[in-house]
Amino acid sequence: MLQTLSIRQFAIIDELEVHFGDGLTVLSGETGAGKSIIIDAIGQLIGVRASHDFVRHGAKKATIEGIFDIDNAKDAIAILKDMDIDVDEDFLLVKREIFSSGKSICRINNQTVTLQSLRKVMQELLDIHGQHETQSLLKQKYHLTLLDQYAEGQYDKELKQYHKTYEAYVSKKKELENLESADQALLQRLDLMKFQFDELKEAHLKEGEIEDLEAEIKRIQNSEQLSHALNNAHVVLTDENAIPDRLYELSTELQNINEIIPDQYQELKDQVDQFYYLLGDAKHQIYDEMSNTEFDEQYLNELESRMNLLNNLKRKYGKDIKSLLLYQETIADEIHKIENYEESSAELRKEIEELYDKVIKYGEQLSKKRRKVAQELRDHIVDEIQNLQMKDANLEIFFKKLDSPSHDGLEFIEFLISPNKGEPLKSLNKVASGGELSRIMLALKSIFVKSRGQTAILFDEVDSGVSGQAAQKMAVKMKDIAKHIQVICISHLPQVAAMSDHHLFISKVEKDDRTTTSVQELEGDNRIDEVARMISGAQVTSITRENAKEMIEQNSR
Repeated sequence: MLQTLSIRQFAIIDELEVHFGDGLTVLSGETGAGKSIIIDAIGQLIGVRASHDFVRHGAKKATIEGIFDIDNAKDAIAILKDMDIDVDEDFLLVKREIFSSGKSICRINNQTVTLQSLRKVMQELLDIHGQHETQSLLKQKYHLTLLDQYAEGQYDKELKQYHKTYEAYVSKKKELENLESADQALLQRLDLMKFQFDELKEAHLKEGEIEDLEAEIKRIQNSEQLSHALNNAHVVLTDENAIPDRLYELSTELQNINEIIPDQYQELKDQVDQFYYLLGDAKHQIYDEMSNTEFDEQYLNELESRMNLLNNLKRKYGKDIKSLLLYQETIADEIHKIENYEESSAELRKEIEELYDKVIKYGEQLSKKRRKVAQELRDHIVDEIQNLQMKDANLEIFFKKLDSPSHDGLEFIEFLISPNKGEPLKSLNKVASGGELSRIMLALKSIFVKSRGQTAILFDEVDSGVSGQAAQKMAVKMKDIAKHIQVICISHLPQVAAMSDHHLFISKVEKDDRTTTSVQELEGDNRIDEVARMISGAQVTSITRENAKEMIEQNSR
């Protein structure tokens, strides 16, 4: 859960620190006081794209810090450990700095991370629900996402199998299209590939050849120095004070000692003998090498010419000999396909047909399991929305077969709703009002909140367009969600505010001739006054105040 939020120089906020508790926290205040700005600031902590407009006028940067309790966030902790971020404590410090240039820096536990990494971690901790997400409910593709999410892995095997087969099917279709559409360009490409293949083949490439050439060229270019060093080494091993001769003498004396004092010097003699034979081998090796150190300009030219050829091929076709050989193999395969066009295309068509049959087979297996889960989800959603003052509402998850397979399956699905008794089922965007959409989305949130494993959810005016008993039902639903995870909600509804465990009042104040945002936690009479204001508007009467007090006390009971 989000414990503390610190904001500095963000939008109209100068400096602000907000402490959040568990359960249901409601943020209320006049329009324009800065409630949504606080949500925007939290959005920066979960990886929403930054803008220079967020930086307070006259400031160099805006800073948002959040302290999160991650004691029960197992998925987030696992991701953090994969990123080598220290998570020894039960809390997480997330920081985002936004500069006036528009650039930003993200940090987790004082370790700099990418925006993508920040999003990956925070999506396991926090969910911000606003009007944009409610509108996404109208998009048919979102419905399939919800269904697959609700399944919680019940058909992961079928889904992975289908995706793998479908991708192979699409790849082969693309390969056939490329083969069939080539025409004259294909023939021109054939000429080019044949030239490239012949050029590589004639080079007789061998892995490791460049390293061998470099060593041999270096040897010839330094033949004079090498000859001098070899001669000196040979003299050391063959002159009148040669080391091998001295070692032989030493070995003889050690043998004499061993005959007098058995075994004590045998190991030393063996070592001396070993060095004697090693130096003997070295003497012969150096002598042989001395005959091969003459500077051969013609041979050097041949080596350098070969090196130039290989470097030229590397520049044209690959970074090393291994990649050149791989490219040679690849174009040989392409040449074979083009030269055997009919055979290749027939083979591809056969592969495509076999893959298509598998796509249909696996797609039907996937659809069967999806339909079963869809019925469970449908029943669950209907129960939830009927509990939100839509008692006659009905919802069905409609499956329609596509003309051809898609990446998502053989069918598209859509949520169809009838909000009132006797009305036919229609698409959400044709029948659902803003208030109905809000209630449907809240119903979905209550269904998914346990399975997501997150620790907090933020509702940005999710109760928009709702009033009366429906508002009370939504308040109860948010309170119910808050039993499982922390809920932070911007609301204009007194029913929701009266249901809260914590009530934060957002207001605008003047400080140093500038407007900034202030946050005050309301308790007792102050909370009653604010709920009364939310009931009646600006004019608070004794009746609305008593009504507010009764609502708070009733919800407390």
